[in-house]
Amino acid sequence: MAAQVTLEDALSNVDLLEELPLPDQQPCIEPPPSSLLYQPNFNTNFEDRNAFVTGIARYIEQATVHSSMNEMLEEGQEYAVMLYTWRSCSRQPNRVEIYEKTVEVLEPEVTKLMNFMYFQRNAIERFCGEVRRLCHAERRKDFVSEAYLITLGKFINMFAVLDELKNMKCSVKNDHSAYKRAAQFLRKMADPQSIQESQNLSMFLANHNKITQSLQQQLEVISGYEELLADIVNLCVDYYENRMYLTPSEKHMLLKVRVRCPGDHTPTPREGASRPRGPGSRILST
Repeated sequence: MAAQVTLEDALSNVDLLEELPLPDQQPCIEPPPSSLLYQPNFNTNFEDRNAFVTGIARYIEQATVHSSMNEMLEEGQEYAVMLYTWRSCSRQPNRVEIYEKTVEVLEPEVTKLMNFMYFQRNAIERFCGEVRRLCHAERRKDFVSEAYLITLGKFINMFAVLDELKNMKCSVKNDHSAYKRAAQFLRKMADPQSIQESQNLSMFLANHNKITQSLQQQLEVISGYEELLADIVNLCVDYYENRMYLTPSEKHMLLKVRVRCPGDHTPTPREGASRPRGPGSRILST
């Protein structure tokens, strides 16, 4: 006969179950999940090019060159802003101490001008180096993407903008002349190298269209450069006439490349280059 269990004993046994340890290797209270914020960045400037090592590895070299050229374009934009916002620094009301303060005030600005002269040399050499590489006999049939040609067109636009800003800013020449006079008075430029560099900067600032002239001179020694420039002009014409631009600066860039592209353009496009489409496939004689 089964033993009888009273109600009180049954309730007591149930209460004892609360003290029974049941380890499950889990914390008693879980912390709240941490929030993650994702912010996409589309301006990567081809930083992910090394990831494509299989299917399109042949374009890694072009992406690397494209990335470095974009950086040079950004530096050129900074110099364009510097030239556009230039204000004369030599018109100080205190004329008594002008010669003592001129070097102190203008030396940082003249250093910027000297760096600008070096930059335009390097940019022209870089642009002509890319043109020389693309115009090589063994690379004429290689595919050149439209983005790469547009980047070369941006270089032409940058040269034109920097040249015109340099031409229109008389205060740049005046400030450099004032600094040169003060430096000579204080005998700041005693070594021949400083004198030669100052003379080169004076000639660079005094000659109108010096940047585009130097570009034209270096391009003329490259065989077949007209065909590559014709491709660039063709593509810019195609983009402009088909309204393939978004901002006013992109539209103006396409127009300036058509007008300021150096050299005489031949209507024979390079083999392997990306062909323009539609009515913009003709050559404009600039």
